[in-house]
Parts: sequence; C-alpha cells; structure tokens
Amino acid sequence: MSKSYKDMSKEALIKRINTLENTIEKALKNKSDTFLVEFPWAGNLGQWEWFYDKNLVVFNDKKATQLGYDPDKIGEVGYQFFTNKLHPDDYERTMDNMRQHLKGETEAYEVEYRIQHKDGHYLWYYDRGVVTQRDDSGKPVLLQGIVFDITESKKVEEKLRQLSEEDELTQTYNRRELYNVLNRLKGKYQKSGTVFSVIMLDIDHFKQVNDKYGHVTGDKVLKEMAKYIRNNKRDQDTVFRYGGEEFIITLQNTKLSQAKKIAQRFHQGINDLEFEDVGHITVSMGVVQYHSKESSDDLINRVDKLLYDAKEAGRDQIKSE
Repeated sequence: MSKSYKDMSKEALIKRINTLENTIEKALKNKSDTFLVEFPWAGNLGQWEWFYDKNLVVFNDKKATQLGYDPDKIGEVGYQFFTNKLHPDDYERTMDNMRQHLKGETEAYEVEYRIQHKDGHYLWYYDRGVVTQRDDSGKPVLLQGIVFDITESKKVEEKLRQLSEEDELTQTYNRRELYNVLNRLKGKYQKSGTVFSVIMLDIDHFKQVNDKYGHVTGDKVLKEMAKYIRNNKRDQDTVFRYGGEEFIITLQNTKLSQAKKIAQRFHQGINDLEFEDVGHITVSMGVVQYHSKESSDDLINRVDKLLYDAKEAGRDQIKSE
C-alpha cells in the first residue's frame, strides 16, 4: 500500500518528490499518461507540462478535477487558466518565483500558494516545476512539473501555529509570542524610530473571585475580560495574556501621552462592565513607552513595577512614568 503524503513532513515530501522526478519526467516525455495515473504513489499527484513558446499547458485529469473542472470540457488552456485563479495575496510571489526560474536564476520553480476551486473556496497547493528544454538562445521551450493539494496539512500547520502562539483559554496571544512582537517593535524603532508603548493590566482581587465563585467562574471572567480588550483595542495593537489575571497590550506607533489616554479608556470601560455571575470588577494598570536600547525584560519590569505601584496605592487606578 502506498504511503500517504499526509503522514510526511515537508522535507520528507520534497525528498520523495525528488526521487520520483526522473521517473515522472521520462513518463511525461513518453506521453505515458496511463503510467502516471497508475503510479503507486500518485494518489494526490497532478502532473503538468507547459509548452512555453505556444503557451499551452497539458496536464493529467487529476490536476483539473481537484479544482472542480471536467477535463473533457476545458479544452486547450494556457498558463493563465491556472494563474488567474491564484489568491490575490499569493499571486505576485508565485509569479516572481516562476519568473526567476524561467531566467535560470533558480534550479526549480517551487512554491506554495492558494488557488480557487470552481465553487469559490481556496485550496493550498505545493507546486514544483523545472525547465527541461531550452532553445539555442536559452529561451524556455518546455517546463514539466508536479503539484500536490496540501490543504489538510496547512490546516494542521495553522492549528499548531495557534497552539504555539495563543493562550487557549482567552484566545489572546501568549507570553512567548509577546517577546516575538516586542522584538519586532524594537526592530522598527531601531530602523525608523517608530515609538511604541505598553500597557499592563491586572484584575483586582481576582483570588477572591476564584475563592467565592470557583475557578470555572474565574475562567469565565478571564475570557470576558480578554474579549472586551480584543473588541475595543485598535487594529494595530496586540493583546497578550501575560500570566494568571495579567494582560499586556502593545501599542504600535504610540507615544506615552496617547498610551495613557488609551489606558484610561480601557479602565473606564471595564469599570462600566458587568461580568456574568460576578458583577463589577476593577483593574489596576501600568503604562510605559519604550526606551532606546532597552531589553524586552527591562521594559516589562518597568511596566510591572508601575502596575505594582497602582495596586499598592489602593488598586483601581493607572500608574505611568
């Protein structure tokens, strides 16, 4: 029984493809379509040939049927039949990849992209092709390639990405991703002087919520709090669960004076909320602006110290520099 591509890593998949290429290339040259379709590991494999000078694409049935088209009704098609169906966000990247290979700048055309099914939804494809024939002047005459539908593996990849970046309970980003974002923001600051600020928010007396109402209710409060912050932040800002009942908001392109106004808006909005089963809740907050050459840990320690000062001063308030 053939091995399913779904069980293989991308690296193993590429290795397997490379071992198949010579056999597939010979089959294509011999026009042995029956051999290709019946090849033991061809279950999710589409093959194609692009006669570059004629702009004619020849392909096996699977490449068309996976996109919802009847091969018998398509007729002769050119390269644009497929490229016109590329997702707008993937089009230029894919075309540039092909252009580089046509010029001989890369060993192969190799790319992942989204392509539109006949009914409107998008599939993820892994596509790899090679110029197998050039004329005397070096101009491409024939390209041959293979393509895989990697939609399911992309779904798994996206889920793994979410698990690595997001806090499962609150659906905000986690502490690990916080450091990634801070590094990017610091990079922008070093490159172009783009300032940014940080808000740290802590739910007051959260232990009493857990003790009085139970941890299930406490978790509901955390989720409601996270939802409120997500729904009321600016598009360019990002929310993280830093730990326990603490949240951090990174504010891009924002000076301290503006960050304090944003914090005040959140503070008042949360005070006006009524949480299910619990009622009103207050928060303490710290606000800082990034200092040049400051480490991420130093930045977090500064805002954490201000948050501590707010709690020591009686809670339900904001402290900033």
